[in-house]
Amino acid sequence: MDVYIGFDISLQTTHVCVVDNEGKTAREGIAASELDALATWLRTHGKDWTLKRIVFETGQLSTHLYHGLKAAGFPVVCIDARHAHGTLKAQRVKTDKNDARGLAQLARTGWYKAVHVKSDECQALRTLVAGRKQLVNTRLDIENHIRGTLKAFGIKLGTVTTTELCAKVKAAIAREDNLVKSTILSLLKARDGLVAQEKTLDRQCTAIARQDTVCKRLMTVPGVGVITALAFKAEIDDPARFKKSRDVGVHVGLTPRKYASGEIDRNGGISKCGNTALRSLLFEASVTMLTRSKKWSRLKAWGVKLAQRNGFKAAATAVARKLAVVMHRMWIDETNFAYGDAPAAQAA
Repeated sequence: MDVYIGFDISLQTTHVCVVDNEGKTAREGIAASELDALATWLRTHGKDWTLKRIVFETGQLSTHLYHGLKAAGFPVVCIDARHAHGTLKAQRVKTDKNDARGLAQLARTGWYKAVHVKSDECQALRTLVAGRKQLVNTRLDIENHIRGTLKAFGIKLGTVTTTELCAKVKAAIAREDNLVKSTILSLLKARDGLVAQEKTLDRQCTAIARQDTVCKRLMTVPGVGVITALAFKAEIDDPARFKKSRDVGVHVGLTPRKYASGEIDRNGGISKCGNTALRSLLFEASVTMLTRSKKWSRLKAWGVKLAQRNGFKAAATAVARKLAVVMHRMWIDETNFAYGDAPAAQAA
């Protein structure tokens, strides 16, 4: 008997629903959300089945379970949780059991959009970049807290570099109350530990990027550094999954939203879908290209003209989208960034 299975995965348990070709429920059950437990359940109950497809949504455990079940020989498909929600919300009663039934029906009808599940290598890269970002954000939170606290005592730190902050704060609180001094020193000690770990991850990022052919190629783009190159590679993973390079701009949320219904047809701001961190890095790279890069390029010239017409922020966003497209094409074609030939007047 041909069957289709839906998994509704939570942190501790997974609800399983099995349906046949006609959509009738063949079996239901619950298993632990562990790779061995799910594989055992499938092998135990599926001796007389011809398993066509297993469908589950994106989530915290989806990457681990997808790769594990696929390696075990099961035909698994991971689908976008937002698309699944659009179908499952039609149910009158929202339960894990009913969600598994709905996912099983999606598996049977094929009415879903499969998502790309990142490889273990790119998942590790993403962990590295995200971990570094978390350290930076936590450090900045502590520094801002110190600044805000000292203002209550009339101490204004002003502009200070990361390396000079600790010495300047210690000098500023030398005459303060012992309680204030001990509190600030504890915060500085925690902040210094974050700085040390941040530098450790920075060295790891640099070492990986220098040895990676793709990252070295991406870093030939003006404004694209180690972190942006690693984040781009971790997000894209397999460049062949995009049929057209311009689809990458859509994937990272740098294309306009659109709403059209009846007589209404309007465009909004960028969609902001996909990886927020990568989108921010691409925007920063575009700003660097437009404001700090000295060498002429066709992309920069296009962005400068757009800024004169539509404003700098809109131009920087448009250049960020172009960067995503260009970087994908460079990866596919195995070429470095092409600056192009400057006009004669600018070249002179």
